[in-house]
Amino acid sequence: MFRLLGIVFLLVSLFFSVSFAENVLIYETEIVVTASKLPQPKLMSPWDVQVIPKKDLEGKLNLGEALRETAGVDIKSSGYLGSVTTARLRGSTSQQVLILLNGRRINSPLLGLIDLGDVLLGDVEKIEVVRAPLSALYGADAVGGAVNIITKRAGNSFKLSYGGFNTQALNVSLANTSIGMIRSDGFRQNSMYTAQNISQDWNIDLDSLGELSLGVNYYNAHKGVPRVPNTAADPASASTPNDWQKDQNLFSYLSLKNEQDILSSKISLSHNRFDEQTHLYNFFTLAFEDEEYKAEQQVLELGQVLKLSETGSFSYGVEARKDWGNARYIGDRRVNNYAVYGEAQVSAQPISFVIGGRMDKHTLFGYEGSPRVGLSLQPKEDLIIRASTGRAFKAPTLNDLYWNDTVWQMFGSTALKPEKSLTSELGIEKKFGEKSKLSVNYFNSSVSNLIMWDWDIVTNITTAKNIGAVEVRGIEAEFNTQISSALGLFANYTYSHSEDTQDVTAANVGKLVPYSPETKYNLGLSVYDNIKLTASYVGRRYADAGNTIELPEYSLVGLWVGRKVYDYQLSLNVDNLFDYTYYESVGYHPTSYAQMRYPMPGRRITMSVQGQI
Repeated sequence: MFRLLGIVFLLVSLFFSVSFAENVLIYETEIVVTASKLPQPKLMSPWDVQVIPKKDLEGKLNLGEALRETAGVDIKSSGYLGSVTTARLRGSTSQQVLILLNGRRINSPLLGLIDLGDVLLGDVEKIEVVRAPLSALYGADAVGGAVNIITKRAGNSFKLSYGGFNTQALNVSLANTSIGMIRSDGFRQNSMYTAQNISQDWNIDLDSLGELSLGVNYYNAHKGVPRVPNTAADPASASTPNDWQKDQNLFSYLSLKNEQDILSSKISLSHNRFDEQTHLYNFFTLAFEDEEYKAEQQVLELGQVLKLSETGSFSYGVEARKDWGNARYIGDRRVNNYAVYGEAQVSAQPISFVIGGRMDKHTLFGYEGSPRVGLSLQPKEDLIIRASTGRAFKAPTLNDLYWNDTVWQMFGSTALKPEKSLTSELGIEKKFGEKSKLSVNYFNSSVSNLIMWDWDIVTNITTAKNIGAVEVRGIEAEFNTQISSALGLFANYTYSHSEDTQDVTAANVGKLVPYSPETKYNLGLSVYDNIKLTASYVGRRYADAGNTIELPEYSLVGLWVGRKVYDYQLSLNVDNLFDYTYYESVGYHPTSYAQMRYPMPGRRITMSVQGQI
């Protein structure tokens, strides 16, 4: 409570101290695409879109690092580079967050998510985060919202960096090609990490036929797998000192877009391939075992946008998707999904109104509808009110459906239904002069049919079932101001209460959802574009559904200093400035089965140079 009052006091104080000052314009009309699939002024969107620009990605190496200071986003990691990192939006699970690369899904069909550490940032122009249900547009898995990574070639340029734990990174952009490489020894035994990322895009003008676009993004990594430490007293140790894992992701697409006066058409085909190889020690057989997990996803989409008037449009389309996976515990499996969608938009100052929906047909669970309605009202030039409601769903993954482990007696089920949600949101955005902005959003979400693994004490068999439910409610507040031509400030605060309302274990009802802190805030101060100081606070979380394993609260401070020398940008980045000890995840020791915290890295200092070639 005292932290909440402190944040409110800080924001109110800042409003009165800067609202009448004269300075540079920071409140501009920005075009976003994720919330509607169409370019749209951010101010007119009924859904609040958080944009992380390229300048705020300085010092960040992957998507997990880039999202840490975003309101409503909770990051869970088991270490430094190469460790599994996932995101939760507004109390959702990581499988209920859709990750997009230039508007195309990249969640794995096996796991229902993608490791955010596997998404490098070398050619990223900006990231859009929509904290709202988006199944009406994208179908399954956008229950908590979506994160869209938008790339752009920066001409012929390079960036080279060296930092703590012997971490080396290089990214080179040449015309339509971007090449990135990272290597790190890590801060623990067996936590080495090497990765390469190559992406290429081409745009070809076909005159009257339209514009043809095609591209490919390839990621390859070799990671040590230390698992939990041997003892809490030796956090740098590894309980599996010789395990390793290799990941290869290949994302490709082909699209043709034709724009006429009143009708725009687009046909696109995308193909994703995921290949994971593991070399892990089996403590029962006392030998190393090699396994491979493969998955593919193909999506064909045909869409059109009909411009009805200067203020109204109607978009519609069809989509076909095939998911395939091959792994030890599921065999060779595939499912198909077909969908139709449509959405009408009317934008005439001071109102923007959107109504639409989508119908999905899955080969196993049948039909699932996802309607949504959104309204944006701008009664005054400096005031925007947003309201929306919508349904969303998460489809069972291939692992949920087909898991078949006869040793541990754990089995998936083809009778599973999708997880469902109903979310409502009310928000207000207020400008103070031309240099300060406050936005506050209240949200409420009910999630049912959660997939849980039910253990039968009599048969000792564990089966996947739709028997869980969660209620989420919370408030997000964000404030930005330019105090002077030199000094800028941002602050965001998130309160989110995620409560278990239905569970396979009756004692868990009424408890907080694991890994969902109730309180989180971030503060940042910038001097020109040369110095950035940030402070982050994450409240306590529980690592289990019974709320018996607590991860303590933590605060981190970061510093970035940059200066242009001739044609080159030199910078110094310090993460975890005060070398704070903190934890974000819990695991089990492979022999003692003791619950152990995964250590997070301490202070990291990185030096970088970048410029044009």
